[in-house]
Amino acid sequence: MEHKFLNETGKYSGSRRLDTSDFEELRYDDEETKEKWLGGIREIKFKRKLKRWRNNISEDIDFDELFIHLVGQSHIDCAWMWRFEQTRKKAQVTFRKAITHSKMFPETFCYALSEPILLEWIKEDNIELFKDIQETVKKGNIELVGGSYVEPDCMMISGEALVRQRLYGMRFYRDNFGILPEVEWFLDSFGYNHGLPQILSKSGAKYFWTSKLTWNQDTIFPFVHFWWQSPDGSRILTANFHMDVQVLETWNDFKVGRKLLKSEGKKVWDYTMDYSKLNDHMKPETCPLIGFFFGLSDGGHGPTHKEVAFANEYAKLSPFKWSRVHAFFNELQKYSKEFPIWNDELYLENHRGCFSNHIEVKRYNRKFESLTTSLEFLAILTSLANSHYQYPLNKIETLWKVTLKNQFHDVLPGSSIPEVYDEVWNDWNIQKDLIRDITKDIGASFSNNGERKSEKDVAHIILYNSLSWERTSRVFIPITVFEQAPVLNSDGKPNHARITLLDGEGSSHDCQPVAEENANTIDPFPAGWWTVIKLKPLSMTSAKISLLSDSEEEKITKDKCIKVSKNSISNNLVSVKLDANTGAMVELTATHINNDNNLLKGTSSNLTYAYLDDNKQYPAWNLTPEYWKHPLEFSQDSKVNISITENGPIFATLQVSRMLGNNPVWQSLTLFKDCPEVFLEYDADWKQKNVMLKVLYSTQTNAETAVADGIYCAIKFKTNPETPCDKARFEKICHEFCDISTPDNDWGLALLNEGRYAFDVNSGDMRLTMLRACRYPPPAPEAWVIEERKVNEELYGHQVPEFSGMGPLKCRYALYPHEGGALLNVDGSPNPLIKRKAEEFNNPIVIIPINNLDSKSNEFNKWSSEPLLEIQSPNVFLGALKMNEWDKDGTIIMRFNEGLGVPSMARVKISELIANKIPSIKVVDLLEREINHSFKWNDETNILSFELTKFEIITFKLILESKK
Repeated sequence: MEHKFLNETGKYSGSRRLDTSDFEELRYDDEETKEKWLGGIREIKFKRKLKRWRNNISEDIDFDELFIHLVGQSHIDCAWMWRFEQTRKKAQVTFRKAITHSKMFPETFCYALSEPILLEWIKEDNIELFKDIQETVKKGNIELVGGSYVEPDCMMISGEALVRQRLYGMRFYRDNFGILPEVEWFLDSFGYNHGLPQILSKSGAKYFWTSKLTWNQDTIFPFVHFWWQSPDGSRILTANFHMDVQVLETWNDFKVGRKLLKSEGKKVWDYTMDYSKLNDHMKPETCPLIGFFFGLSDGGHGPTHKEVAFANEYAKLSPFKWSRVHAFFNELQKYSKEFPIWNDELYLENHRGCFSNHIEVKRYNRKFESLTTSLEFLAILTSLANSHYQYPLNKIETLWKVTLKNQFHDVLPGSSIPEVYDEVWNDWNIQKDLIRDITKDIGASFSNNGERKSEKDVAHIILYNSLSWERTSRVFIPITVFEQAPVLNSDGKPNHARITLLDGEGSSHDCQPVAEENANTIDPFPAGWWTVIKLKPLSMTSAKISLLSDSEEEKITKDKCIKVSKNSISNNLVSVKLDANTGAMVELTATHINNDNNLLKGTSSNLTYAYLDDNKQYPAWNLTPEYWKHPLEFSQDSKVNISITENGPIFATLQVSRMLGNNPVWQSLTLFKDCPEVFLEYDADWKQKNVMLKVLYSTQTNAETAVADGIYCAIKFKTNPETPCDKARFEKICHEFCDISTPDNDWGLALLNEGRYAFDVNSGDMRLTMLRACRYPPPAPEAWVIEERKVNEELYGHQVPEFSGMGPLKCRYALYPHEGGALLNVDGSPNPLIKRKAEEFNNPIVIIPINNLDSKSNEFNKWSSEPLLEIQSPNVFLGALKMNEWDKDGTIIMRFNEGLGVPSMARVKISELIANKIPSIKVVDLLEREINHSFKWNDETNILSFELTKFEIITFKLILESKK
């Protein structure tokens, strides 16, 4: 067989890529199986099953009193043990089969279809099939469920990303079917963040179904029918039960969750409570409703002809009936007053390794989440400041959709085959190009389009702060801002530089050069400069950067603001000392914190601890059971060398190099002038398989709780959990920070990260999970990549890597000592410091090259002289500032959230420049539809006032016109 190759070699697989445009998806069913199972040839037998189900259930309720709702479905992984490209064909085969069953059994059959991206692909690839699906939806035999663009990972994605999952998915359903489903359908994601109920309930969902919590390994999550509550108080009616016949086979394991709550029973539950005692709070009565959602899944193709044949036979018995998912939940609603409330995250005691597997996919997810929202802010600012600039709606939507696709719950968790990540790598390059185009267009809109004003060794730029507070931050400026690249010295560095702000004050700041990072590392920096600058909230500031002469270079390098020796480093805010033998951090002090005493204890902070990572059944998903009992004894003082690698006017760096086994590791510790963070980098060339690495920070906090940010919320964990279910959450998840503080909230230490989600805590110890070197899953038997692997081995002798996490490793993170607790100060007032520093770490100042300012520089200076928004409540944060994408009517969407768990009256002052263009403000939901919600808009003071409960999200629509 002759094969055609694409002009492409996989980044992760290393394989030459086959052209699979003519490949077809294997069909599990054909005319023969249809006739066999649905043509009356094969007798359907299930008497033994039925007897077993009756026996299991009869202790709680008469089997014939049940109402068992039969609905077909077929979970389709967008990518997993096959590529995205094959899923496009899987979806066609699966949905075509659903149409066949609908035509055969028009009065009964129903297929629940989720994930709008699959329909979007079919609309692109096979318009006739898409029209058939539309017609079958109209007839009611295909029922649209879900509403998120894909079924994403629900622990790691940002709150704003989840909002966009819902926005783009529900918009597709509306535009193509005129339907907005009320059931969200995340049956297979690996846990669910505590912030989900608020976002789901504010984006059109009334109900939520999952089967995944039935996969718990340590405890049985007993809740089957319950209200799931977010920290803000939003609730969504939730059902958690097995798919297929397992919903009946496992009755005894979950029967307590099907009972109704006693009037005096405990209503609200969380992980600090022992839910094995739930039965004590339940009535004997059982809710008679059962959802029987069935069909061959993961790779689609269900329900098969055989499965439909069995369902048709079940439906001849009184408890069973063909139904609809919405009908099941509408009936369930009638019993909901007697359901308990779950007020916590939904943590899956399984697949914990997915929080840390495949570092690169997690880093780029965070990068594109953060950068896309920043670019939206920037594009809004630019369109307001420059009437000739057109907001790049389509490009931004593409950026989001690519990010959302790659948040699928087997892609972002790192549990797919390497060929999937080849495709994801290509996506990242597309996104980088789009971002480059957007920033270039914004720069061009402010540039002088006439003759270029040539200034030797000078470049003009705009510094953009996307955050809604004044910040003093480190700023990186790449050498690419210069039209002609500066000359680099033998170390690969340009000369020092100086940046002058053209904001009317003209302050100047020295810039310290760095060489480009290794191109093979994760998210490498080019050569350029670091500096530290104070910038206004949500602002664009024009500046020019000038290269220094050799004589100026010599003078500036003598000015050192960081004190650094081989074993210590300090600036005016923090000081760190290292153990000379191991390189461990043995002392960390910070001005005015803990009475200037050491914040660390012991001699092990910043050291790496390794454990066996060799789960036999699910190596890409699961950690070794009780991994802490399987440490790998790496010497902490093997070939340790501590050196000063940078020492200049802006920052200094100590680097600790060592060997962990046969793996070289470099840990860098950097302090910047006027910055309280200890900036850390972890680099390695990792060679050892089946290893998990964790980096320890042991503190003097005596912390009783740890705090981590989540999906528009924060989550608290006990550092010494007591209940079995709380102990099972030993591998925890954070977004941008995790924190342990003293019990009285006097002070604490936060770890800030840019894509490392997993951590664990024990009393005052906190460990960041740095690496998993574990096996990739194998391809599915029907996967097209099997042929690609075979051909690559035959022609080129190439074999696909078995393990992820091998080779170059880089992780950037920071240790931030702070006054107050993670969310609150000693007096109970909100403490925004940690969340703000975490946001700053993940939202660096954006640099926009320009060709001088154009003739409208006065207009630009007018817009940059004051912040567009001034949020006067320290616990309120700006989540989105963008164009309306639901109606696409030119209105502006502005989203805020309370971020520290303190109910507040929020006050936001809007710049007069934009306030003069606002005749009307409306409150909208997360789908950008108008809703009734109280607020006050004072058009004299330009202050918007509104109440927020803890962690509440609120969204406004600004209707822009010129005031008369």
